[in-house]
Amino acid sequence: MAEVTREQVLESLRAVMDPDLHRDIVTLGFVKLDDVQIRDGEVKVRVVLTTPACPVKEKLREQCKSRIEAVPGVRHADVHMDAVTTSTRGAATTDRLPQVRNIIAVGSGKGGV
Repeated sequence: MAEVTREQVLESLRAVMDPDLHRDIVTLGFVKLDDVQIRDGEVKVRVVLTTPACPVKEKLREQCKSRIEAVPGVRHADVHMDAVTTSTRGAATTDRLPQVRNIIAVGSGKGGV
């Protein structure tokens, strides 16, 4: 059985395109060399998206899995989808609401009175 390299896995993931940004997930930085683990034909990959509520997360996971498993020597691929969110670091927010970690603005957009 051929030995699988991280570079081969990353190259296979370059075929997985973000549908909104129209670029591959490796170029976009969603997958990095350190996010790929290989052991005895088993590949584990961490894909970091920009939002936890990504509507195409499962589609991207399946595409990643099938692309990785197409690499010679790969027996199984485990794709973990993750998301990194940034928190607001404004002093006004933490001073006024110290017990609140996240604030979400909601508006109806109806206009009028």
